[in-house]
Amino acid sequence: MPSKPSHLHQSFKSYIQTALIAIITASIAILIFKSVFNTCNDPLDPEAEERRKLKEDERLRSNMFWTDLEPHTCKTYATREYTARLVNVPSYYNRRVEACMAIPVNIHGAEYTPKWCEDRGPNDVTGHWEVNQHEPDCASYWSWYKDIGCVSPGSGQRRIEHYLENLPLEGDWKEFCATTPASFRGMHFMGAEFCFQKNYGTYGHWVFDDESCK
Repeated sequence: MPSKPSHLHQSFKSYIQTALIAIITASIAILIFKSVFNTCNDPLDPEAEERRKLKEDERLRSNMFWTDLEPHTCKTYATREYTARLVNVPSYYNRRVEACMAIPVNIHGAEYTPKWCEDRGPNDVTGHWEVNQHEPDCASYWSWYKDIGCVSPGSGQRRIEHYLENLPLEGDWKEFCATTPASFRGMHFMGAEFCFQKNYGTYGHWVFDDESCK
């Protein structure tokens, strides 16, 4: 007759069964946990996740503001440059230039968004504006209208000269000459066609068709 299993053999078998049950139970628990974790971190609705990110971005931007607004030199006709520093930007925020370009600042009672931005880090984001409203110190104008006459006999063209007044001290005379508007003889020009300097002054020339010069 076959011998009965020893007590030691039965104990070992029971231990193996218990261990297998424990391993299977743990594996099932891990699978359930991974399923729940992935559902929370990888939502099935990407649009909802995108809306959440946009809402968080709006919240962060709403707390940012400009400080140290400073006027600078006149850049072109009736236009002055301004700079300001964007503050309260989180150190982990990586869309600083986008935020800078989107957040307006109040100048002369009106809101303007920057023309361009410098990003040197979370605490050093600078916006640059070019404001062309309510800047009389930057508004040059033409005077001393002078009809020089026909360009040449039979040319069919006449030449007019103007002197540029109120040129800002640090302004680029070529830029202001080319962008200061002029009106004469029923015509309007956005700036001089030719610019030159004479006796420390800036002059503009215009050439246009004239039947009397033919």
